[in-house]
Amino acid sequence: MNTSTWIASGLVLTSAIVPATRAETTLDAIEVTEDRIEDPRGPVDGYRAETAVSATKTTTPIAETPQAISVVTKEQMSDQGVTSVQEALRYSAGVGAEQFGMDSRGDWQSVRGGDPVIFLDSLQKTFGNYQSPRTEPYTLERIEIVRGPSSVLYGQGNVGGIINLATKRPLDQQQSELNLQLGNNERKQAAIDTTGPLNADGTLLYRLVALGRDSDTQVKQVEDNRVVIAPSITWRPTDSTEWTLMALHQEDRTGSTTQFLPHAGTVTPAPDGLPDIPVDVFVSEPDFDRYDTKENSVTSLFSHRVNDVWTLRQNLRYSESEVTYQTIYPMFPPTLQSNGDISRLAYARNPNLDTLTMDNQAEAVFGSDNVNHTVIAGVDYQRAESDGRTAYVADIGDLNLYDPVYGNYSRVTEADFSDIAENTVRQTGVYLQDQITIDDRWIAVLGLRYDNARNKTEGSESFEDNEVTTRAGLMYKTGFGLSPYIGYSESFQPITSVDAFNKPFEPLKGEQVELGAKYQPPGSNSFFTATAYDLREKNRRAPDPAMPNNQIQNGETRARGVELEALVEMNPQWDLIASYAYTDTEVLEGTNEGARLASVPEQLASVWSQHDFAIAGIPGFRAGAGVRYVGDSWDGTDQLKTPSVTLFDAMVGYSRGNWDLSLNVNNIEDETYFSSCLARGDCFVGTKRTVVGSVNYSF
Repeated sequence: MNTSTWIASGLVLTSAIVPATRAETTLDAIEVTEDRIEDPRGPVDGYRAETAVSATKTTTPIAETPQAISVVTKEQMSDQGVTSVQEALRYSAGVGAEQFGMDSRGDWQSVRGGDPVIFLDSLQKTFGNYQSPRTEPYTLERIEIVRGPSSVLYGQGNVGGIINLATKRPLDQQQSELNLQLGNNERKQAAIDTTGPLNADGTLLYRLVALGRDSDTQVKQVEDNRVVIAPSITWRPTDSTEWTLMALHQEDRTGSTTQFLPHAGTVTPAPDGLPDIPVDVFVSEPDFDRYDTKENSVTSLFSHRVNDVWTLRQNLRYSESEVTYQTIYPMFPPTLQSNGDISRLAYARNPNLDTLTMDNQAEAVFGSDNVNHTVIAGVDYQRAESDGRTAYVADIGDLNLYDPVYGNYSRVTEADFSDIAENTVRQTGVYLQDQITIDDRWIAVLGLRYDNARNKTEGSESFEDNEVTTRAGLMYKTGFGLSPYIGYSESFQPITSVDAFNKPFEPLKGEQVELGAKYQPPGSNSFFTATAYDLREKNRRAPDPAMPNNQIQNGETRARGVELEALVEMNPQWDLIASYAYTDTEVLEGTNEGARLASVPEQLASVWSQHDFAIAGIPGFRAGAGVRYVGDSWDGTDQLKTPSVTLFDAMVGYSRGNWDLSLNVNNIEDETYFSSCLARGDCFVGTKRTVVGSVNYSF
């Protein structure tokens, strides 16, 4: 498809909450003052979000929540020039962003050694592998990372944490922007975001976001094309009632950037004096390789305040997605031959996924002079049904990685395909949580949940589990801004997939103890968090040593570590964010007992600083720079170490009137590195240098 077709059809409609306008920018239609349009999920000041909803499902100040939370705001995503959700998490404490490198098939990251479930507007977004299309970051207002178990409120959450993506929603003031991007790898993107009232009394609000992209990638023969259309409308008949409807249509046309390159020629020397394997090599075949996705969804967000005590809410989403995943990759274990050839296989998995997720809540706020309660009770439900077609053909023809010639391979035929057994997961949860404040000093959070989960696979055995999870946290607020806390929480996560023998997996179960402190100096917008934790999980999946395309479940794993995070406002024109995390992991029972968990860096550190300034007396200029350190990680058997890497990012920008121009360069030195390598024999290439120039016009 040509560029003009993609850009012309790229319409995105969505929802939002905070204007992206900088303080020094004046729009023709809107006078920007210090009174910002408030995000219903809480105010945002640059990189600092004062509140978050993900940890408690209530709008609670982060400084008063006894759990580690990080928020990536829309302004931070824009300043850092992120092009995917996993890129947006690069500067968040304890998050191993881009766990499997630059991957067009999904956003992969680790949190405290676990694989976090991704939620969208507090409803589960990702189910299984390669079934849920990637979310476009331009449609997002913020990203909230809740570190540690959150199953009391969400049921289906990983022990390491959850990632909650917050969609843009309609605003009550008219504002629009047109964004154009050009970048390396032939990147061309156009997007529009417009919002405001539909009638004179402001009871109807709308938002339309549209995006179209035509781009190549750092891997030869692989494109990254996208169209998103996501309209939203909000009805506010009274001050007590609000109903938002959001629709999404997204189509991606790409291939597999993951080439599963062998250890030899990447992190270890190539045989017989061969040079390192070119990291842009395409191991698949141009006429076969595809990773195409299509998603349609409708989301309903309803809230009604009954009186000063009670508020009722219902969040609901129905989604359908289709994926065509066809690729050719090395036979396992990948072995580089002395002449540069590698043996290959063909794999196809074309799943269909239908999901219905719903969360019904009742919130009560009451108390006395000394003790106040915020109680939330809820019933949530999810159903995920998947089926499709798959094929696996071994030894289809070798390819020379240094001088590839395509077309000489055995084609995959219709006879090679078979049906994927229909899998249905249903889960119903009932939860109760009480946030208690005593004398404005002590804060306690107590939660209890009951889940019933059923996993049924056509032609195979069914699995049912009933689980109770708990949560307890206690925080003390001092008079000088320091708030130490302690917390205990549990996780429960059904797995929406089956193994290679169509047998359903048992749910993951975990628990964590966390000690931490949060500090906000009086009169300052700076915020600091320090955390130590110890968590354990049962039934984690690991590669099957006897069958590379299969996974098995371990007995018990452990992760413990320390996290530090700082958001520092040096002055109103100078912001700095910094983080550090140390993560110690171990398989306590099961396959590779005693080894560290695969693809989890022991140390992560990052600093990003941005400053607004004037040149020759002309205001509107800004510049930012960042450094990211990703420490060593291991292959899951402690036999092969993936080396650490230090990467540098930078941006420059200029705003004047309605115009804003910026240039982002990530991985400035164009460092070649590998994000992780696995014991099964393959390595994952990290993101090379990316250059993106943006022009934004507000009207």
